[in-house]
Amino acid sequence: MKLTLTIIMMWSFTSYAQCTDIFGKRVNCPDAEDSLIIYNNTLRVYDFYDKNSSYTKINTYEVRNASDKKEVFDKLQKARKMFYVIRKEVSKLSIEDKKANPSKPIQELEYKDVSFNDYFQEVDEYRFYQRELENQIINLEAPMPIYDNRIAPIVVNEYKCLDSTSMYYGDIVNIPLYIPVVIKPAVMLTSTELEQRNEWLHIKTIKKMVKPKMEEATMAIKPKATDEITGRPVYLYNEYGSGSIIGFMYKRKFRKIRPEEYKDFVVLKYAQKFLENDEKVAQWIRVQYGDYCIVFN
Repeated sequence: MKLTLTIIMMWSFTSYAQCTDIFGKRVNCPDAEDSLIIYNNTLRVYDFYDKNSSYTKINTYEVRNASDKKEVFDKLQKARKMFYVIRKEVSKLSIEDKKANPSKPIQELEYKDVSFNDYFQEVDEYRFYQRELENQIINLEAPMPIYDNRIAPIVVNEYKCLDSTSMYYGDIVNIPLYIPVVIKPAVMLTSTELEQRNEWLHIKTIKKMVKPKMEEATMAIKPKATDEITGRPVYLYNEYGSGSIIGFMYKRKFRKIRPEEYKDFVVLKYAQKFLENDEKVAQWIRVQYGDYCIVFN
């Protein structure tokens, strides 16, 4: 168990890839610990909104390209600036003003405004906690999402409080979110989760069948180990969570995808560069799968 945990914590999205943040700045690559922090936090956020009878998801859209990813962080930054502007407007509304407005439910009078520290907390140069983009009404019962500017959220969900008995009635929550199965470290994924992750990342799984030669089939001779393409696919993920297949693992034997096979398996450029360095590949495999793994071309 201890060895497994050590391997997981040493795992990196891009062990030897050049990493940049959402804004294109060169940064240290996020590792498995960074991923686990976001993963656990994301589970709590989803658990609150999706299982809360007061809130209903009314809209969602995917964050697909680099422009969308940058826009999400720009909006988070803009929301922090608007926080103070909105607070000034909220402070002008007295209890008498609210009572005089019959369209306002009495529950709203129970709502107490929040401080900036309740809305935003900086962790380090990469990470920060921040609540929803729409911050006129803030539900302090909801967990604060954490964001890492090296890892982009996958979706932006919009929830609305439709419970007329709640002090948060009418609250609109526009919130960028990671997808648990996407942010979860690859070595912890089940085969089903891996398929779900590939679907979210729009990665097509390509299976290549190696047909034995006629004379080999007749003589029931198995292909040489170095020619086999069997076992579990091994993926290398970059800082944006995009994955590329780099080979197959079977009984502690890792078989690299060869240059002539790149096109067949749609091996991405960053993964091709990684595969060119045998020493790095061997070290990366042993970190993920153990010191007794055999790597061959």
